[in-house]
Amino acid sequence: MAKAKGFSEEAQQPFEDSNGLQSVPHARLKIDNAGRIVIPAEMRAAMLVKPGDMVTARVEHGEFRITSPDVAVRRAQNLARKLIPDGVSLVDELIADRREEARREAEEADARRKAHGLPPLE
Repeated sequence: MAKAKGFSEEAQQPFEDSNGLQSVPHARLKIDNAGRIVIPAEMRAAMLVKPGDMVTARVEHGEFRITSPDVAVRRAQNLARKLIPDGVSLVDELIADRREEARREAEEADARRKAHGLPPLE
């Protein structure tokens, strides 16, 4: 008899996606009387979670999605890498912007002081 197609009762082998995160194709999971689902070990490993860890869950278009904090951070980092050109430091840009803003504020304060006959701040 031919093997039935569809969801397998056997553990599925994880594979790595283009972001370096693991995926597991599918598994059939049973919901017990208390509404609990046991997540198979290979899926927990792909999600980077272990018993006792916290995860976030949502239902999106009828699909129950569980995400671990580590996976969410990795996705955000991968997205940022795509959006920020190589060699650009957002920290350095922020510091430069803040220094320029502080310089302008000091100039404005000195102009107000001068208008009132007061010496500059520095």
